[in-house]
Amino acid sequence: MELKTVLVALAAAAMLTGCASSQVLQKDYEASQQAAKEGDFKAEAADMSPIVQADSQDPDAYIAQAYAYSNAGKNDQAIEDMSRAIELEPQASMYLVIRSQLYTRVGRLDLALDDANSVIDLAPHSADSYSNRGFIYLVSGNSDMALADLSQAIKLDPNAALFHLQKGFAYGMQQRYAEAEQEWKAALRVRPDYGPAYSALGWLQATCPDPAFRNATQAVENSKRGAQLGAPKMLAAIAAAGGMVPASTKPTHYEPGLAWSLDALAAAYAEAGDFQQAVAVQREAIAHNDTAPNPLATKEQALLALYQQQKPYHADLTAIVPELPWIGVPG
Repeated sequence: MELKTVLVALAAAAMLTGCASSQVLQKDYEASQQAAKEGDFKAEAADMSPIVQADSQDPDAYIAQAYAYSNAGKNDQAIEDMSRAIELEPQASMYLVIRSQLYTRVGRLDLALDDANSVIDLAPHSADSYSNRGFIYLVSGNSDMALADLSQAIKLDPNAALFHLQKGFAYGMQQRYAEAEQEWKAALRVRPDYGPAYSALGWLQATCPDPAFRNATQAVENSKRGAQLGAPKMLAAIAAAGGMVPASTKPTHYEPGLAWSLDALAAAYAEAGDFQQAVAVQREAIAHNDTAPNPLATKEQALLALYQQQKPYHADLTAIVPELPWIGVPG
């Protein structure tokens, strides 16, 4: 996401400025940034290693490498780096937030909640603190506790699109689909270019087990917009191969954590009966996992097989929320 790119750039810039061998490390930094721009996050992580080794007492170094590892799907290595950063600066609540999200990704929810509770102790008036813990409750299946925390987050900061996105998923897990839609639309009111909200709407409109909430035309429209904002390079490749023309040829940014936006678009095409496009989009999402792993990768082959059989996918939101860690990170 854009926030990740900014933090990595700031951390690396700070290290390069203060390091005696900055001219040598500049090439490593530039290589890592180029790899990130190209979507090769495994290469980005490898290129960060010399920068970290150059200043092992700087928490910024470990944060930068942790983000690179996280983008590459190497969560255990990212946790190690964040733990080292916390040792160096134990009162930094944001470091604990990041580690709690990483623990959530690998299913260590008890440790994630420990960190999330510590964050609230350190920053009890921070909306992000409650958003972070609310997300962990979402993943653990406790939608009641998630709604309580996310409502508090919105009370503290009603203009954060992420909080409305998260609360929509909490409502969706309780089959309160109308309220879920309202929250995602609220996210778009405060941030009209917020790709995750478009993808969430499109996913619900394509896959909801309640047919009253399915709408193939709107699902394609919203999912395509979400993909244009979240995965424009992949969308352009599909367009070139299959003749699908995106509405916008110049998307605003590339968000690696939103490979799921292509899953939403594939599901929308399947609901619309365009299984050729559904298969093409799903294949592109699967192919992209080599450089930027998608949390839904374990389900993608099954989705592809379903579309190849010319069948749409319908399931409750509880089937996907635990595998969407990007909804815990501000965009």
